[in-house]
Amino acid sequence: MKTLIVTIFLSFVTLTALGQDAKITGKITGEKNLPLNGANVVIEGTIDGATTDSTGYYEFETSKNGSQSLLFTDIDYNEKRQTVVIEAGKTIELNVQLKKGEVETEEIIVTASSFTSGQQSQVTITPLEIVRIPGSDGDLFRAITTFPGSNQVDEGSRITVRGGDANEVLTILDQASLYNPFIFDDDFNTSSYTTINPWGLRGINFSSGGFSAKFGNVLSAVLDLKSYEMPQGTGGFAWLGLANVGLSGVFLSNNKKFGATVDIGQTILEPYFKLNGYLTESYNPIPLARGIGGTLAYKPSTSSNIKFIFDYSDDKIGVRNTGPSFDGFFNSGSKTVFGNLKYSAGIGSSTYMSMGLSYSNHKDDVSYGVLNTVTYQLYSKYRLDFTHKLSGKVDINTGAEYEYNDDSFEGRVPQFSYNLRNDAPYFDINSRNHTGRVGVYAEAQIKLFKRFFLIPGVRTDYHTLSKKNVVDPRLSMGWKFAKNQIVRGAVGLYHQYPRLEYYAQTNNFELKPEQATHYILGYEYNLNEGLFLFRVEGYYKDYKNLVLRDQNNFLYNSTGKGFARGVDVFLKSSVTNKYSTWISYAYTDSKRMQYDAIKQSPANYDITHNLTFVASYNISDVITTGLTYRLSTGKPFTPITGGVFDSTYNVYEPMYADYNSGRFPTYHRMDVNFQYIFSLFGRFAIAVFQINNILGNKNLYDYTYSTDYKERKEIITTNKRQFYLGLGLQF
Repeated sequence: MKTLIVTIFLSFVTLTALGQDAKITGKITGEKNLPLNGANVVIEGTIDGATTDSTGYYEFETSKNGSQSLLFTDIDYNEKRQTVVIEAGKTIELNVQLKKGEVETEEIIVTASSFTSGQQSQVTITPLEIVRIPGSDGDLFRAITTFPGSNQVDEGSRITVRGGDANEVLTILDQASLYNPFIFDDDFNTSSYTTINPWGLRGINFSSGGFSAKFGNVLSAVLDLKSYEMPQGTGGFAWLGLANVGLSGVFLSNNKKFGATVDIGQTILEPYFKLNGYLTESYNPIPLARGIGGTLAYKPSTSSNIKFIFDYSDDKIGVRNTGPSFDGFFNSGSKTVFGNLKYSAGIGSSTYMSMGLSYSNHKDDVSYGVLNTVTYQLYSKYRLDFTHKLSGKVDINTGAEYEYNDDSFEGRVPQFSYNLRNDAPYFDINSRNHTGRVGVYAEAQIKLFKRFFLIPGVRTDYHTLSKKNVVDPRLSMGWKFAKNQIVRGAVGLYHQYPRLEYYAQTNNFELKPEQATHYILGYEYNLNEGLFLFRVEGYYKDYKNLVLRDQNNFLYNSTGKGFARGVDVFLKSSVTNKYSTWISYAYTDSKRMQYDAIKQSPANYDITHNLTFVASYNISDVITTGLTYRLSTGKPFTPITGGVFDSTYNVYEPMYADYNSGRFPTYHRMDVNFQYIFSLFGRFAIAVFQINNILGNKNLYDYTYSTDYKERKEIITTNKRQFYLGLGLQF
């Protein structure tokens, strides 16, 4: 619930405030005087505005007075400004017609496997939709899992894509890599939440494969996020929820050259636990998360911008767990500090440059029985990118980056993983490893003709610890062969260097970079810029050099292999501006010989079938409701078939079946929510009520066993039926 603190606070930016003095209405049309659905109108320099419905109609209220400039925009049309004089209590009717802009088929340069939200691309998901998706809790990552090919990890915010692992998904924010943007991450039977605020994002690009040569050191997927250079207005928002409180604000100077934002929030879970029937004795301590973050932005000139992002978060939790060898609290906590400084500028009329310097420091501590460890992860990165418009048909992208990672690990780990008693034998470990990575890339966006594009690219990376170099050629294409129909494809080579913890368990850091070759082909039918959108895509990924444990010396090597193949289907439609829905389905067959597998077996997140249905309906101008339903195949696991008594330590040693030869039961869950917009003390206010897992499905988190492993017991996820209520107020 903590994510709601920092995501819902700016909903007033895109929702119409009530109780204002003047009303502005009208219609926006395009070519042949046809109505434009989804066109935008806003009073420049403010957050007051609206979006048209299927008839082209818009309406909003504002407290602004006097002479104001209205800005009208729509994809593929030239923007238009109109000056009006606003008088309190009066209604202004203003109808405008937009003219087509120069057609450069920019919309088809959305590469295979990409779901985007930005100014120049088909909008598939927006911050407002993220907040409104039931069950997402306003969390960007959870919203992404409503797209095909992506799955939640333990109902949290971690994402797995097309049968891969969560660490094969890279998140980028303004050129900085985010490795720890979560609270309650990897905690026992506790859902993680992201700390990223979607309302500060002007572009969201999620690619589940075949992504650009800009991105290196990642096997499966990229979530590329771009924030607004400057805040969009001035205001504040306070949030009081059943599980959390928060305070947020934005500021933009009158000359629009300086801006700042701030977010502060904390969870307060005792009342939430009481309402939802959680046993507080099952937690010690009760989950607690806090965070503070913000931005500072300065615009030295019309074509340049400097922006600094800062974020701090911490959490702690103790969850009761009864295992075969130990019964007690699984305690964990984390602290993360992140900072990023970005400078961007236009160079002449055809070149754009951006560079960023980022830093992250993460601490994670865990204790359970004899296990007691502390992990430190330090990361820093410098990146420089150039985009040059060579001609009307060719854009060149080039760039370079240097990334430094430092991992430290200290504490006690059990000598035998099955014996966690306080008096069990253990190893004292104190290790530290660090590495650098240098990456360089170049690619071209080539519009061979009006409806066809190619993006050839290549990148190379060098890893200082293993002294291994890779070269990754990549190619994407798109062909708009009919008015509303597009074919996209991609092929490429992708590498990812194993995590430092694996290098620490090798001979002379000899691990090779893990490798995946992507083959992707898809078809899209897009009617009226997303009024009806259908996409189907097939893929095949061939894996080599995966990390695998040698069963003789228990060290890691690079002899693993595997594959992933499947089909993703996505259908989205909107009926006026009142109702929208999408359905996503994914079929995946992913097999790997990796980690402790001795033969090619189902991957850890080989979710064969995954179906998600999302619907949102505006009951009235002030009440919105939504529903999300998920149904998926259970994930693989390795069953325990029995136990052998170890008389030396008076404990049973488990006997395992084949790696990932079992499966969890089918997963299903339904979530609903309601949002009510009203005026409180003359200010914009919003109330949120949501019920997660409304059907009360007892989905499985894991299995535990009796002391002798003869009896298997289910551990049900803590995400049972949950009620949440929150109130936000603009000031």
